[in-house]
Parts: sequence; structure tokens; C-alpha cells
Amino acid sequence: MIYCMSDLHGERALFEQMLERIRFSDGDRLYIIGDVIDRGPDGVDLLERIMEAPNMTLLLGNHEQMCLSTLGPRSELGARELWRQNGGMVTFRTLRYRRTPLERSRILRFLSGLPDHLSLTVNGRSFHLVHGFPGPDRHARIWGRVEPDSVRPCPDALCIVGHTPTVFLTGRMDEDLSIWHGDGIFDIDCGCGNLNAPHRRLACLRLDDLAEFYVGGTGAGEQT
Repeated sequence: MIYCMSDLHGERALFEQMLERIRFSDGDRLYIIGDVIDRGPDGVDLLERIMEAPNMTLLLGNHEQMCLSTLGPRSELGARELWRQNGGMVTFRTLRYRRTPLERSRILRFLSGLPDHLSLTVNGRSFHLVHGFPGPDRHARIWGRVEPDSVRPCPDALCIVGHTPTVFLTGRMDEDLSIWHGDGIFDIDCGCGNLNAPHRRLACLRLDDLAEFYVGGTGAGEQT
């Protein structure tokens, strides 16, 4: 089976719960469309977990890019402050003080090689995976956002995005977040990393049949 998640934001406990829920095995494949790190406490642990798994593929998110822009060989002016404002200091401290220079270099090399979009076909259905929104360049693809009235971005494929918590598309502040279905686009960012938000959940979409799985939130996880 082929699965897709997004925006784990350091919540390893929810990630492990989801793997148990979907009964993830060596014969399955998981695509994570960015933002594994920051905000929650275990982003670097999650990165290393994904790096070691031959059947997990990570796409670049804006938080991984902020990490590279701060700690990578081509550090950018103002990058650390932008990263700090977006919850990056937990990752910064872990990489700087709790990993050796060799371990840190290995993680940064891994991040620098991540794709920022991916197209694939599952059971005859075409998908386009991207963290933010399809666009002409990397910045657009990792920072762009879906809007409630976004027109189908990929004429021949179902586009799967993260980055924008679905509450901003639905306006439903008082219920557990769920995957948003738009015009040829699914947003699967259900708020992980917003640690004070009781309705945040981790969502997982099974691409074989578009079944949805959830962990976290105020109610029991369900499959649809």
C-alpha cells in the first residue's frame, strides 16, 4: 500500500501511532510531503527515523529549507531569525548541541538532496505531491498555499499538499481537523505541531483507494 502524510512537526508519538494504525509494513511505501521538523520536540529524531527507512520518502518543506538556509553551507542573511519565528529553535538546539558535527553534516546533506515535488501513479490514478502548492520554482512550491477557491492546479492528476492547516480552509475551529477536499486537490495538513491546539490531528491518505486515517484530536481516530 502507498501512503502519504505531511507536516509532522516533531510529533513522533503521533507518527508512531499512525504507523501502527495503518499497519505499516516493509512492503508498504510512505511519502511525507515536508515539514517533519520544528515546533514539536522530536523533529530531528523523526528525520533520522525517515533517513534509515528504505520505504519512506521525504519531500522538502519550508521548515527543512529554513534549516538548510540557517545551518547549511550557503547560510542566508536573516534566515535564523525567520526560522526562530516559525518554531525552529528546538531543531536548531538539537542539531547544534545534541548531535556531533558528523551527524549534523549527514542530516544537512540529506535535506539538501530532497525533491520539492513528485509525480506518481497508483492503481491508474495520477498524483502530484508538493508541500505548499504547485509553482514555477522551489520557493513557490514550498511556501505557496492552497486557497478555498483554488482552481484545479494539475489537470491530469490529483494534487496532494500540506503546509496550510485545513482549519484555515474550513473555518471550523471547534472540531478535529480533517483532510480538505478541493477542486482536484487534497490538503492533508491537520495541524500537527500546534501543541496547544486540542483539535490538531495527524492525517494519512492511502493513495491506493483514498482512504483517510487519523490519530490525535479529541475523538477516536477513524478511517473513511
